[in-house]
Amino acid sequence: MTEQNNNEAALAQNIGHLTGEIRAMHAAILASIEHLREDMRRIETSSNARIDRLEDKMADRLDAVESKIGELQSEDKRIIEKVAKIGALGGGAGGALVAGMVEVLKRMS
Repeated sequence: MTEQNNNEAALAQNIGHLTGEIRAMHAAILASIEHLREDMRRIETSSNARIDRLEDKMADRLDAVESKIGELQSEDKRIIEKVAKIGALGGGAGGALVAGMVEVLKRMS
């Protein structure tokens, strides 16, 4: 019976060691999982910060482009107005010349 008791005691001791090792492995795995979670949180925070910076840069560039477009549209309107004025003056001068020529031709006849 002593041999059986010794075997049972050794078995119980081995089971205790295995249980301790399993608990240690479990604790190590949980710690690794927690480290992974922390790393994922840091990556997410870093990624969000990068995205925010990119959005800010894009917004600044779009504002600059919109400003330039507005300036170009204003300049385009000014040019159109100048061309219209010059065209009106030219048309008026041309009309006056034609009217004058008609009068000259009438008097010559």
